[in-house]
Amino acid sequence: MTDYHIHFGQFYECYYHAADVLNTILEAGVDKCYYSSTSSCIENIWYSRVEREIEDVVKDFSPDEMQPLLWYVPDYIHQELGVEKAFAALPYKGFKLHSGAHHWDLKNTRQLDCLHSLFDFSDRFSLPVLIHTGENELEKPNYFERLFAEYQNADIILAHCRPVADTIRMFEKYPRVKGDTSFVSQESLATLTNSGFASRLLFGTDFPITHYFNSENKAYSLEELQKQYNRDIQQTKDKKWI
Repeated sequence: MTDYHIHFGQFYECYYHAADVLNTILEAGVDKCYYSSTSSCIENIWYSRVEREIEDVVKDFSPDEMQPLLWYVPDYIHQELGVEKAFAALPYKGFKLHSGAHHWDLKNTRQLDCLHSLFDFSDRFSLPVLIHTGENELEKPNYFERLFAEYQNADIILAHCRPVADTIRMFEKYPRVKGDTSFVSQESLATLTNSGFASRLLFGTDFPITHYFNSENKAYSLEELQKQYNRDIQQTKDKKWI
């Protein structure tokens, strides 16, 4: 089984170590995942820090099974991080974008050019682009739609499928757009499946973010992580989707 939405790194005051996270999911029977570092959300983050994190992970975990995504943020444009350069240095398997946490301004020529380079790279190599979705305008599933239309070989994954009605519209218009099940309610999952899109849904948990929001004590033990991830899997099974 593949989990399409895994993280490690700094998340608010808590640092989730990659080895703890990835060993937890392996022990739960998940043999493949796509992961990215939440350290990307640190204000004024330098890519070199995230790059070192990913370098350490791929030494111990095969990138063919534990597959890293390049979480690209607008600050990296000013750091002159090119897509070809990043992928030549590390075995990235796709991209992560979060326009709510990092305001991608589609009217900013430099930012739009950067996005074109990311989607063009994904289009040429049929790589996934995992995109956070949510209720506000910056996070809606159609925020990057102009790029979906232009680069139709890119594998778009709408994390969280929120709002559901907007997600369904993207599914209807673009055959390669999918969604993941992280933080998707039973009601929303039923709406998506009853609309004929069960085959477009990918298992994803957003772990260990699930631990953070379900734990009073933000420090964690391996036992707590294991219990949370097993709950994450079981909750998806309870929705009768996997």
